[in-house]
Amino acid sequence: MKIDKIALFFCLISISILTFWYYPKWNKSGSEATLSWDSSGYYWYLPAVFIYHDLKQLTFSQDILQKYQPTPEFQQAYVHPSGNYVLKYSSGQAIMMFPGFISGHLAAKVLKYPQDGFSPPYQFGIFIWGWIMCLFGIYMLYKVLRIHFSAMSTAITLLVIVFGTNYLEYGGITNTMTHNYLFTYYACLIYVTDRFYNNPSILWSICIGAILGIMVLTRPTEILAVIIPLLYGLNFSLNDVVQRIKFIGVNIAKYLLAIALFIGIGSIQLFYWKYVSGEWLVYSYEDQGFSWLHPHMFEGFFSATGWMVYSPLVILFIPGIFALWYQKRNLAPTFTLFIILFIYVTFAWDIWWYGGSVGQRALVQMYPVLAFPIAAFVGIFKKVSVFAILGTLLMTLGIHYNFWVIHQAHKGGMLFAGFMTRPYLMAILLRDKMPDGALNLMDTRYNYQGILQNPKILLAQDSMRKECISGDIQYSQVQKVTLEQNGGWLRISANFVIKEKEWDTWKMTQLIVRYKHGEDHLGDDVLRVQRHFDGGSKNLYLDSKIRVGADTAEIFLWNADGRKELCMENLEIVYHTGD
Repeated sequence: MKIDKIALFFCLISISILTFWYYPKWNKSGSEATLSWDSSGYYWYLPAVFIYHDLKQLTFSQDILQKYQPTPEFQQAYVHPSGNYVLKYSSGQAIMMFPGFISGHLAAKVLKYPQDGFSPPYQFGIFIWGWIMCLFGIYMLYKVLRIHFSAMSTAITLLVIVFGTNYLEYGGITNTMTHNYLFTYYACLIYVTDRFYNNPSILWSICIGAILGIMVLTRPTEILAVIIPLLYGLNFSLNDVVQRIKFIGVNIAKYLLAIALFIGIGSIQLFYWKYVSGEWLVYSYEDQGFSWLHPHMFEGFFSATGWMVYSPLVILFIPGIFALWYQKRNLAPTFTLFIILFIYVTFAWDIWWYGGSVGQRALVQMYPVLAFPIAAFVGIFKKVSVFAILGTLLMTLGIHYNFWVIHQAHKGGMLFAGFMTRPYLMAILLRDKMPDGALNLMDTRYNYQGILQNPKILLAQDSMRKECISGDIQYSQVQKVTLEQNGGWLRISANFVIKEKEWDTWKMTQLIVRYKHGEDHLGDDVLRVQRHFDGGSKNLYLDSKIRVGADTAEIFLWNADGRKELCMENLEIVYHTGD
């Protein structure tokens, strides 16, 4: 068996093991279930249409939220001025989830589960269908790579994409997100496009139009995918452009058929908007939008939630683009243009971190295109050499790191997708256990380690004193201490008691230390209390480096507009000089 087929089977088997035995989301509950967060939002169309027959008012939603808790609150839709609810997400993903939904619906009837759209048979059915889409996507990526690259280049590229990037997360575990499906669509689109230009048949034109239509219906920004079939194989020389125009002229009926299918499928969303709102066009993302003139490139690439930080092996595409221009001049212009535009649009989105994302999930669907420059770069090393050995070592380290990231995002519990900070990431990097005090770095830049030097107690409250805040009482009493020396540290510690945890990070109670010089505000340090335990009582501390010029520090609690009660007792404030 050739090396490329061995790599393919290894990828398919390994990702199946990950899917079914490492972290099977179908048997999880709440916001870790198969149908949770954005996945449930895309899916909401199916129960609304086929079970509850209520696409306008969605009256079943609150019952589902209370029973299954797929998200902390109903974020899937908003009330339109017409009085009807408009679902936030486009309907393409729901259409592609239909096989998993209908199998779950039938299984629920046979197995006597509630036919409510979210009981275990539905979760399992959607999960299985996502797994099938993942395997098919890997297979199609293998097919398109083998058309253009050697068996060895294909094998290595498959291993890099599947095991060295966050595709492992969104194909193998969180497989009901759009990124898994779109990854497969892109691989299929490249394949049918290549077939079309080698054999311009009606079948391939139908495939191109249908794939483009469902992609745009899933995520409207995938309109960029039109670049692939439109410019595929062009090296943009004058003769090449003339030949393409002639080709289009000869095959104009096939192009028009593809365009008609593309528009027809894509316009399904327009009919949905017209039905529920009375308007043909509705912007369902409300206040979320794009900053076209100020894309968040650096943050998207290199922040604590950045693409390169969590999938460093994708950096191979940069030298790979140059290799692609040298090896595949007819493919390089189209793929280079697509990659640049796709990255630009992705990071122009104001919510550039894309919620609870394990390393920029919005780029995952682009990986079949990115595989081409990576394969071209790998193809440079045809013989055993120092560079080939070094590259193999770096690839192995990158895959090991990616496995650590995926594990910590789930069973390890040290990675908080979408909320990471650089100091915290550096403190836990490649560790198996949480270092003392490291979790504080999710909220503050400082984690003092070592013995407190020259400690001086500035405040020690009576052990019988307790202060509680809640939805009605958002702020505690401010404790103010005078800072007599420049520099040094404060350690603020207390015993905290909660009955019910606040899971929404932005509503967690904050212990705040605020530095002032007179009335001038010099800066804050923060500790989100509920981040550190789920309920009961726990003693916590916040290390805070005193701001230059500060003469006072104010310490207080803020409930951050949350409604859950939290009590604090045994507050102690200690000054120390540090190392």
